[in-house]
Amino acid sequence: MSKQQPKPEKPVKKTTASAPSGTQTMFLFERRNYLFLLGGIALLVIGFLLMSGGAQPPSQFDPKVIYGFRVTTLSSIVVVAGFLVVLYSIFVRHPHQPK
Repeated sequence: MSKQQPKPEKPVKKTTASAPSGTQTMFLFERRNYLFLLGGIALLVIGFLLMSGGAQPPSQFDPKVIYGFRVTTLSSIVVVAGFLVVLYSIFVRHPHQPK
């Protein structure tokens, strides 16, 4: 019996996962979306800081501090506005502008 000669292996091209030069990487969001997202997060932080109670001694209870306009109403409005801005930044699609 004759032995079969192994076939010579073809050279394997190594490819990289990087994008070819001259092409741009496409992001999921545009720059405006990220700016709105940062603005919404800033509103959320401000709202939660407004929600924190005022300075009072631990042995006293002052309902004006705990149930005041700033802590209950204003902070809630700012937090809801922050969530709305974040949602807007996620769902809005701006038309592409030619460069």
